[in-house]
Amino acid sequence: MRVILALDAGHTVKEVASILLLDEDTVNKWQKKYQKRQFFSDWLQEYYAGYNGKLTKEQIEEIEGFVEKHTITDSREVVKFIKEKFDKDYTITGVTKLLHRLRFVYKQVVMIPGKLNEEKQAVWLKEYKSLEENKKEDEVILFGDGVHPTHNIHKTKAWIKKGEDKQIKTNTGRGRLNINGVLNMETMTVTTHFSETINAQETMKLFDKIQLVYKDKTTIYLIIDNARYYKNKDVTAYLEREGCRIKLKFLPSYSPNLNFIERLWKFMKKYIIGVQYREKFKEFEYDIHQFFDNIEQYKTRLRQFIGTDLHLVKLNA
Repeated sequence: MRVILALDAGHTVKEVASILLLDEDTVNKWQKKYQKRQFFSDWLQEYYAGYNGKLTKEQIEEIEGFVEKHTITDSREVVKFIKEKFDKDYTITGVTKLLHRLRFVYKQVVMIPGKLNEEKQAVWLKEYKSLEENKKEDEVILFGDGVHPTHNIHKTKAWIKKGEDKQIKTNTGRGRLNINGVLNMETMTVTTHFSETINAQETMKLFDKIQLVYKDKTTIYLIIDNARYYKNKDVTAYLEREGCRIKLKFLPSYSPNLNFIERLWKFMKKYIIGVQYREKFKEFEYDIHQFFDNIEQYKTRLRQFIGTDLHLVKLNA
């Protein structure tokens, strides 16, 4: 009110700012708000609900527990909780600042298999480390899995000018490739088998390739998931025949986190398929083949991306 009365008396914005010990932006702000008012009560903000008291330490701890226990996707849920539980009025901005003070951040949730078994994973990881530590020179450990990349781009984040959009073309086709492959973590080499589908017969063709690539190894330990075609009777017979050097090591069910090759597929989807638009399926197929045919040139980036450690997924209590 002093700002408006001083301006009405003929003082300039600069003079009013000096007299009232304010900056000129603040004076301009109040002047514009006064000029845009519909009613005097609007400008005075008589509708404003005043602050009705701080939260106690105990109440803040209860809010912290509420947010930890539940999956809160909108700050309004916390605003509502505070109102219903403590009869205190908080704004979304106020709640956001409170959550930041409590060391909460707004980020993507982590998806985990619903039937994950921590104990079985821990036992398997211990056995794997023992196998790795005691592996002989003429033995090799490989990580295997199938993947089915689809002829389309993958939605991702990118640096884009504020207020603008970056458009990426998508494909209408649903063509996909079927790839069964194995990853050697020591050498970062990959052996793949492309086929119309992944089944027992195609799996045995991959096994033939593996034994040819690692013809100098007496034992080839192949770590894989529990896909049915690995347990097919024909595959079992293949593994039991004389001269077969492949020994399957099955992962616990629902444990993609324990398979290094899953990270290879993620690398391929992010950096090779990525957001590059390919009009024809043949172009898409060619680029995937080129990636695997020239995997050596990605060796350093792959090792950094994949890492060297397997981590157990801990279920939140």
